[in-house]
Amino acid sequence: MAAKKKKKKSRKASGHALVDSIEKEIKDLTRDIERRLKPLKKEVDKAERQAGSEVARLLRQARTGLNKVELKGDSEMRKFLRQRRRQLAKGLAEAEKAVRPKRKKAASKKKTAKKKTASRKKTTRRKA
Repeated sequence: MAAKKKKKKSRKASGHALVDSIEKEIKDLTRDIERRLKPLKKEVDKAERQAGSEVARLLRQARTGLNKVELKGDSEMRKFLRQRRRQLAKGLAEAEKAVRPKRKKAASKKKTAKKKTASRKKTTRRKA
């Protein structure tokens, strides 16, 4: 009986060691794959930004071209066409805003404002 217990324990120990080595191998592979994919992700992000910029530029050009169209006809017809042109221009502006890539902000104003007030507090304390 004692021999059976030892076999079970050694099997469990070797099983745990095997699981640990597999987990370590998976972590290493994951790290390696992430490292290799990082440049590809950057390229995809850059391509998306460029495509968004290009589409936004084309929409902006369409909107300015639409505003240059001369309206002809009687007053009711011109009024109707002006309203439709405004609606189209508004839709184009919204589409442009939606596809335009978001720009990264350098530093938020709140942080710099906090720094300025903190430095002012320090100078007032010194005077007292």
